[in-house]
Amino acid sequence: MNDLKKIIGDKPYYIGTSNVDHHFDLASLTNTFEIEGNWLEAICSKHPDKHGVYKLDQKIHEFYEKDQAGTLTEANIPKCDTCGAPFEINTTESQGFQINQNRLAAFQNFIQTNEGKRLVIFELGIGPRNQMIKAPSMQLVASDENIRYITINKGELLIPDLIKEKSIGFSSSIDTAFKELLTGKSFDTTTEGPEKAKPKSHLTPEQIKKQEEMMQTFYPNYQIDCSFRPGSMPMYLMIDQTHHSHLHTVQYGQSWMYSLGDAAIVHCFTQDGQYYSVRLGLDKSKGEVHGFYADSGTFFAIEDANDTVVGFSQINTEIPTNGSGEILVPRKDKLLELFPNQRDIIERFTAPNA
Repeated sequence: MNDLKKIIGDKPYYIGTSNVDHHFDLASLTNTFEIEGNWLEAICSKHPDKHGVYKLDQKIHEFYEKDQAGTLTEANIPKCDTCGAPFEINTTESQGFQINQNRLAAFQNFIQTNEGKRLVIFELGIGPRNQMIKAPSMQLVASDENIRYITINKGELLIPDLIKEKSIGFSSSIDTAFKELLTGKSFDTTTEGPEKAKPKSHLTPEQIKKQEEMMQTFYPNYQIDCSFRPGSMPMYLMIDQTHHSHLHTVQYGQSWMYSLGDAAIVHCFTQDGQYYSVRLGLDKSKGEVHGFYADSGTFFAIEDANDTVVGFSQINTEIPTNGSGEILVPRKDKLLELFPNQRDIIERFTAPNA
């Protein structure tokens, strides 16, 4: 934190973070926006909208002291001052999450006030799975010629071709990268960029047609939105009981997000022999999640849960513009050897020619 304050110096700044631990504020970096909430705040589990947000600093301290003294009882669990209902921590894990509107407005004002000025997006430890922060940051860089991008993330740098010319990536720990930035000396970090974007290869009409046929085989009803998004294009997939996707993978990892309709069930088979499934949807009581990330090399197939009589599911994902779009199909016999307990799933979702 001290090194970060040295790097910032007396320049104006604002911090957007997915951390919920209040550590930036404790380090006197007060221009912060915790987009997923804060562990020191609580909301009423029964009336989150009506009863507002409570500060838990003092109550958590009292809770800790009683726990250490061995006098903690169930009666000491913090409850809503208005109705006595149990508290929930005010993070995105709670159904009634209340975003901090004041800090959101301050963050938006900072961006608007500094529009067109020389800015640096300084990204610390944000992996490709955290699209809530990473995607808007890269879009901001791509949209303004005066903005530069520095990312620090050991082993997981993701810099789209579109912004490579004004980006630097440190594949190292944050403290080591900070040492290099503050001293100008090398501490053996691995860096990327800046570099000019590579020219895109253009497919022939025959290649485009073949790719389209392959996509239709594995994604029965889909469309690609070619609107501007740095480094990627969103793809929307519609599935129902008679049109599910087949088991396949691509050469990159993918974030899958629920859009609308019934829940969607994603069956995943990893390269190291692990099987798991994910329910994409909005009903947390059924264990549904709004999105998840499938690592590169994971074979997956998607079906409609068909449990709310909607009749279809729509989900979306991102396709990198610098990828080949190649779809990899697993051998059915090898899958059955690795996953004998999932035979019925493999039989249902394996393409006819696999």
